[in-house]
Amino acid sequence: MIPIKGLLLICCVAIAPPAWAQAPSAKEVDAVYPDAHALYLDVHQHPELSGHETQTAATLAADLRKAGYEVTEHVGGTGIVAILKNGAAPTIMLRTELDALPVEEKTGLPYASKVHTKDDAGHDVPVMHACGHDLHMASLLGTAEIMANSKSTWHEL
Repeated sequence: MIPIKGLLLICCVAIAPPAWAQAPSAKEVDAVYPDAHALYLDVHQHPELSGHETQTAATLAADLRKAGYEVTEHVGGTGIVAILKNGAAPTIMLRTELDALPVEEKTGLPYASKVHTKDDAGHDVPVMHACGHDLHMASLLGTAEIMANSKSTWHEL
């Protein structure tokens, strides 16, 4: 099994913008890892169903603001848009999903989701990030922080 830090590096490289001359260094990933890992654990333990990701969106928005982004919340309901201005450079867009699924987590992990909630039909359902959206959010945050910390290296092509 690849450790979370390794997955974060893989995802940062996979979604690294084409404006970069090279992928982020291990040092850059190490610098953003604590924030990305903390977000991963938080959203993994506190998943929210589609259309109900209010705390998830607020947490990610706060982390992106802390990294220097201008953030607009409640886009289309629970969505967020974060903008990092950097001169006349091309616009680079990163995207992540916020929602979790009505599935019971049985991993036995110490940070496993124990969340139950009502779905839109009023049924009590377990909730977990069964398809990786928690890791997607952590990777997006790591990439966003690396981009903010290295603006001088990509502001012009």
